[in-house]
Amino acid sequence: MSLIALQSIKKPWAHLLVHAEGEALDKLLSVPAHFVTKTISGKKCRTKAGLLDEFSRVFSFPDYFGHNWDALEECLADLDWLPAKGYLVVVTEADQVLTKPDEEDDFETFVEILSEAGEAWSLKESDDATGDGLPFHAVLAVSDRHKRSRHNWFAPPLAMERKPSKSGPAKGAKKPAR
Repeated sequence: MSLIALQSIKKPWAHLLVHAEGEALDKLLSVPAHFVTKTISGKKCRTKAGLLDEFSRVFSFPDYFGHNWDALEECLADLDWLPAKGYLVVVTEADQVLTKPDEEDDFETFVEILSEAGEAWSLKESDDATGDGLPFHAVLAVSDRHKRSRHNWFAPPLAMERKPSKSGPAKGAKKPAR
């Protein structure tokens, strides 16, 4: 399923994806080949330090990465070492991210940073003919079984709209009456 929202430069830039246990996320989140997709393991992000380390490792942040919120925001908004036509960050097992009760504010800050990076990319000039920005989206993926582990995800559900099919109605769909 190709998701139109993930190819757009419009907000929201951070999304919640609730999926069935064991469902393959790469099948749900098919994005164009010219996008860079990075997968962040939520299990490695239980603490702020773990989250910052995981992002640094997965994105190969420069040596000057300061391991703080400001540095994360700065690096996500400037991925010069990772050129692409669009970016997708998938945080698996998002229910494991910043799980201590006193880290609720940190979780909100984390989602805000993902959104702010998306906004920054939406405003950048691109190399294509339109000159419009580039898509940058983050998906917090959580199984339906673990969705209730957090009261507020600070991200709207990912719209699962499909691109119109050129092959006609889906199999089993009723044909319009004539």
